[in-house]
Amino acid sequence: MTRVPRLHDGSGAFWAQSRAVALAKHFRNITDDSPWCHPTFITTAKNRANHRALPRVFFCAFHAEVAMHCRYHLIASTVPLMAWMLVPGVAAAQSMSDAEKIERLERQTEILQRQLKELQKEIASTRKKTDKVEAVQARAVVPVAASPSPPDKGPILKSPPPAITDKVKVTVGGFIAAESVWRQRNEVADIGSNFGAIPYPFSPLYHENEFHGTARQSRISLLVEGAIDPQQKLAGYYETDFLGAGNTSNFNQSNSWAPRLRQVYGTYDNLNWGIHVLAGQSWSLLTQNVVGITPRKENIPLTIDASYVDGFNYTRNWQVRFVKDFGPQVWFGVSVETAANIVSASTATAPAGTGGAFASGGIVNGVVTNFANPGGSFLTGATVTTDKAPDIIEKAAFDPGWGHYEILALQRFFTDSMLTCGLAPCIVGSTAQAGTTSEKTAFGWGVGGSVLLPLIPKQLEFTGSVLYGQGIGRYGAGQLPDATIAADGSLTPLTGLQTMIGLVGHPIEGLDIYAYAGLEQVEAKYFNSGTTLLGYGNPGFSNVGCTLATPSSFAGTTPTNCIANNRRLEEITVGFWQNLYNGVYGRVAAGAQYEYIRRQAFNGLGGAPSTDDNIVMTSLRWYPF
Repeated sequence: MTRVPRLHDGSGAFWAQSRAVALAKHFRNITDDSPWCHPTFITTAKNRANHRALPRVFFCAFHAEVAMHCRYHLIASTVPLMAWMLVPGVAAAQSMSDAEKIERLERQTEILQRQLKELQKEIASTRKKTDKVEAVQARAVVPVAASPSPPDKGPILKSPPPAITDKVKVTVGGFIAAESVWRQRNEVADIGSNFGAIPYPFSPLYHENEFHGTARQSRISLLVEGAIDPQQKLAGYYETDFLGAGNTSNFNQSNSWAPRLRQVYGTYDNLNWGIHVLAGQSWSLLTQNVVGITPRKENIPLTIDASYVDGFNYTRNWQVRFVKDFGPQVWFGVSVETAANIVSASTATAPAGTGGAFASGGIVNGVVTNFANPGGSFLTGATVTTDKAPDIIEKAAFDPGWGHYEILALQRFFTDSMLTCGLAPCIVGSTAQAGTTSEKTAFGWGVGGSVLLPLIPKQLEFTGSVLYGQGIGRYGAGQLPDATIAADGSLTPLTGLQTMIGLVGHPIEGLDIYAYAGLEQVEAKYFNSGTTLLGYGNPGFSNVGCTLATPSSFAGTTPTNCIANNRRLEEITVGFWQNLYNGVYGRVAAGAQYEYIRRQAFNGLGGAPSTDDNIVMTSLRWYPF
């Protein structure tokens, strides 16, 4: 091997050259001395097609080539370095003539050129060896038939099955909320407003403010997803908050509020067929979606108020839902959902028109009616209506490229049972009369639609919805009645209208500003039997006492001369959400909301009373997941 001339000029150049020489020698020693690079090992690896040993063979060739490159660049860099270093050396030798200096430089240059050529040859040779090693490795990966091994008579050890977390994806969600509410009128309602129960002036609540601080809207959710294959997927979702009230729940000391079931359901999706099935408790199919008909993609108002906005259509209930998508632009779904009816009726005596609520078990034209019953062991404290069939909802959704559009239809059934007492009318509380029972079912319906329009993409959105029909009250946030009592004792649906519009702006990143306006109303339906006034919204009902506070009313008793059946609910609300933090530890958002609600009754004796409420809410939420 030709040696590289060493420079002894007392400068850093000698040190730099020495380090380069040492590096080249190091790589050379690795390839020369390592047992992995021994020809016998390489031959054995080749013959046995041991693919695990071949990376070591490749390692040897790699280091050999690296060594050659180091030496090549060492010599290349030494040529100008020698020329630079020899100039001051020649100047120092005063006894040497110019001709001798030039001759000496020429000899050294020739030596360096020869060394460069030798290194180039060695590099070319090393590359050939590398190509051979790669060829050996390529042949070694071909499977070689193994000789049969003798049977193993020992026990067969099986690896444990994969854990459930290896098969499915688990996503934890929810938020922690610290919220407050202030109301001009005391609804005794915490963070969820009771739109249809704003007090009238006869009540002490009308003159009282209400304030509560609460964490009850804090939420926990769990989503479990698994793929049967790339085209079939299963998922389960669970969601709860703490807006339930147990027997011992109170604001006094422990504030022990009970968890409340919001959603729990399973889904099956077949992407090949475009079929989507949902079973369990979820947002109703009637609730507007953001895209398609997709669970967890509902367009819910951004309000802090847990009751949302008057005119917003929703329920969360048991259902079995079947959806077919015809591509990403057209969806059609049918849902069978558990029924529950809001029945409201009043009775009064003419001409004063005083009276009160008509309850299940009351008598209409000599017939005893039954349309609601107290709950059993699992429904303690709840009143359950006599439902014999589920609600049925059909919806079509369209996503043509700009905006989201929906049309829907609703069918409902209102059933009650009646007792007819022989030849004479039934008498209240009688134990001597006997009679026959019968059952009647009335049909309710609804039609509606909604739009979601990106007026300014990513900056301003418009949402709007409308629902009209008979017996639709349950599906509005204001919870106006579905039906009232008819002259024959059966239930008769009330005609209603529900609508809501809203604007949501995103002026800067992390800031959402919203404004909603909503309305719900029903039409009156009533009858008279002699001096007995019955139904809902009867103009003979007295509203005279709604604005008069008396010792009796101030003690909490509703006056008999303030029947005041709800006719219309109106609301305007504005608010914002501002991200305070959004990073690796989740998201923290602060929000505030103002809402104005107006409650208006049907016209009766003494006029059509109305009342209103001004509400301010604040919220601080941490979304850790």
